[in-house]
Amino acid sequence: MTWKRGLAIFAAGVLLLLVGLAVFLAREAERISVTTPPSAEPLARPAALDSPDAPPADPLPSAVHRGIRFTVLRVADPEPPGLYPVKTGLRRVGILLRLEPVEPGAAYSVASIRLRGSDGVRYGWALTNQEPALHTGTLAAGDAVTGWVAFDLPPGVQPAALEYGTAARSEPLLTLP
Repeated sequence: MTWKRGLAIFAAGVLLLLVGLAVFLAREAERISVTTPPSAEPLARPAALDSPDAPPADPLPSAVHRGIRFTVLRVADPEPPGLYPVKTGLRRVGILLRLEPVEPGAAYSVASIRLRGSDGVRYGWALTNQEPALHTGTLAAGDAVTGWVAFDLPPGVQPAALEYGTAARSEPLLTLP
C-alpha cells in the first residue's frame, strides 16, 4: 500500500466518524428539546398528581390521534430514581399512557411523543425508570398497550401538554391535568 492510498483511507475514516458524530448530535438535540411557540396553555397541576402512588384523576385525560386513543393514567412528578440517572439540575417526570386502537393497524412510537412544558419548550423523551416502558409498535383491533414515557425537565417547569411528531414539527395531542 502506498502512503497516498493509506492517507486516503484515513481521510475517509475521519469523514465517516465526523458524519456519525453529526448524526448523533442532531438526534440528541432533538431528544432533549426544541424551543417553539407553545401550542398549549400552561396549567396548574393538582397536588394529588405529584406522588407516583396517587390515584389517577377522574375523568382521565384522553385524545385520539392517528387512529390511536392516548389516555393518561398517571403522572409521576418526580419519577422515582432507578437505573437511569437524571442529568444534573433536571428532574425526570414519568407519564403512564394507555394506547388503544381506534383504527386497526395504527402505529405508534415513543420517540414521537413530546412534552410541552409550562415554559413553552417542547421536551423529547428520556429513558424511564419505571416498568413497563412504552416502546414502538402497531396495534391490532382489540389490542391495547400501557407503558411509561419520561421527560427531563428543568426546575420550576411543569408538564403542560403532550404532543406527537418530530422535534421540528409536532401536533398537539392532549393537555395534562
